[in-house]
Amino acid sequence: MVQLLKFKERFFQFVGRFEIYVMAAVRFVIAFAAFSLINSTTGYMKVLSDYPVALILALLCSFLPAGLMMFFGAVLILLQFFALSKELCLIMALVFVVMFCLYFRFTSRKGLYTVLTPLLGVVGIPYTMPVASGLLGAPYTVISVVCGEAVYFILKNVQENSAMFSPSNEAGTGSILTMAVTELLADREMYLYMAAFAAAGVAVYCVRKLAVDHAHTIAVVIGVAVQLGIICAGEIAFGSAGKIVGVIIGCVISLPIALFVDFMVYSLDYTRVEHVQFEDDEYYYYVKAVPKAFVPVEDKQVKQINAKTRSRKKWGKGPTEPQDEEETLEEQVMREFREDEEEE
Repeated sequence: MVQLLKFKERFFQFVGRFEIYVMAAVRFVIAFAAFSLINSTTGYMKVLSDYPVALILALLCSFLPAGLMMFFGAVLILLQFFALSKELCLIMALVFVVMFCLYFRFTSRKGLYTVLTPLLGVVGIPYTMPVASGLLGAPYTVISVVCGEAVYFILKNVQENSAMFSPSNEAGTGSILTMAVTELLADREMYLYMAAFAAAGVAVYCVRKLAVDHAHTIAVVIGVAVQLGIICAGEIAFGSAGKIVGVIIGCVISLPIALFVDFMVYSLDYTRVEHVQFEDDEYYYYVKAVPKAFVPVEDKQVKQINAKTRSRKKWGKGPTEPQDEEETLEEQVMREFREDEEEE
């Protein structure tokens, strides 16, 4: 435990010292992964599907707010969908308008949550994000996670049903719009995951605010359990019980990741809890103070002293006599210090 606390302190010291460069590198990696995911999932406009486009956009996002990263991703998706079907692009534009309205109203500084959720969904562990949003923010922070999960399901559904929207399909405009609404906006599984994520984020926030020992750890476990219970129950109701195994594996992997996030942010020391009570003219207060676990990290500095043999001429004295070769550096410095005092 002590080694983990030392690692935490060194990590935050390093980030604090090079914050500009570290955050720029993190944003670049996330943006490049997100744009590459969009291009690999869609790829209907060949000009945008090349890696230089994703690389240039990621470089721009390295020094820009996370909201612009979302904006570039939305534009990239709309251009890719426009190459496939104008009707599909129109439907997706309306969806993005609603998402950005929610984003700027409630979670204007949590754009990375929206970007990270579909990225983690690709590797099967999106269950970390609702727990993280409940631990690190207000209850409405989970809106950004829900929007990211909706984008993930829309991209997935378009990839699986791209033949319906291709120009070779002879269906009319009305038919394509109907299919787009049916396939994208009427997906029951998408709404199931969105409901599970919203419930988990609110549950984590409520539990971590309780005045009980290890509230944050309990909140993480409850958040993962809420998602597991809701999603598994929904998959069984939809007749997709075969997907439960993947959900269980994803939740099991997400649990230690969420606990690590809790440790890096809080890591409270419940062995030194203090109970304080005081009063004023109107109220009597009972306060429970839980200190954060902290281990001072030694900042070792190596100072190198190069002592040179000096040959000096003094009044009535000749040059300093050479000393024994086996004289240590410390002895040599102390000897010269004494000689300077004698001169004074």
